[in-house]
Amino acid sequence: AAPRVTGTRGLLKMWLPFLAAVLLPVCTALATRYHRRFIRFYHQRFLSWLRTRLTGISREERAFRYVLTNSTHGKAESVLSTLDEWCCRFECVTNTGPEKGQILSSVVQRVAPVSILQLGTCCGYSAICITRLLTPGAKLYTLEQDPKTADVAEEMMLVAGLKHTQFQVITGPAPEAIPRFKPLLGVETFDFVFLSHGQGADHLRDLRLLEDERLLCKGSVILANSVTHPGAAAFLHSVRRDPRYLTSFHPCSAPYEKDIPDGMEELVIL
Repeated sequence: AAPRVTGTRGLLKMWLPFLAAVLLPVCTALATRYHRRFIRFYHQRFLSWLRTRLTGISREERAFRYVLTNSTHGKAESVLSTLDEWCCRFECVTNTGPEKGQILSSVVQRVAPVSILQLGTCCGYSAICITRLLTPGAKLYTLEQDPKTADVAEEMMLVAGLKHTQFQVITGPAPEAIPRFKPLLGVETFDFVFLSHGQGADHLRDLRLLEDERLLCKGSVILANSVTHPGAAAFLHSVRRDPRYLTSFHPCSAPYEKDIPDGMEELVIL
C-alpha cells in the first residue's frame, strides 16, 4: 500500500500542483490586464513620491517649472497643453486633463456664470479652463487646502495670462472656509460650482455646506468631478433621488488614462 502523506509539508506537496494549475492562469491574466497600471503607478506615484522626498520639491512645483520654461506666457491654451505634455511624458499631477477639461469648458460656456466657485484648485489646470472663458466682470473663487499648492496654482494662472481681477485663490479646508465666504468674499450666491478635490468623498459634505450657507440659488449649476470613484457613491445616491436637482452624467476617462473609465455629474438647482 502507498504511504500516507501526513503533516504540513506533505499536504503542501499534495496540493501544490493543483494550486499552481489554478493560480497561474489567474496571475497571468491579471498581469496581462493590469501591467500598464502597475507601470504607471511605479512611475507616476512611487517615483514621484521618491523625488519629492529627495529634493523637497513637490510634484506641482516641478510641473510649474516645466510650464514656466516651455510654454508661451500669456497664452492659456499653451500653458494647458504644456501641462498635459508634462503629465504624459514625466509625472502626473492632479488635474482634470484635456478630456474632462473639454466637458468643464463646454458647461462654463453654456452657463455663462458671473460668480464661480471651485473647491480643489490643485495645480490650477481647471481654474485656467474656467477663467479663460469668463465674460467681463465674472470672477472665479478657487479654494485649495494646501498653501504651497495654492501658490503654485496662482503662479500658473498668472503665467497663462489671467489677471487677479478675474480670480482669487483662497486657502484652507472647505468646512472652515465655506461658512466664511459671504463675509469674506462679499458673494451672495454662486452661479456655477465645480467640486474637484479628492476622489468624490467630500462632494456630499461640501454640497450640504453650500446649501446650509445659502450660497446656491435656483438655476445654480454644480459640476462634480470623479463621481465613478467609490467615495462618491453617497453623493450620487443622494442627488439623483433629490427632486430639487436635475442631474445628468458626463462619461469620460480618467486624466491621461484612457483605459480607466470615469465621469462627471452635472446638477441644476430647480
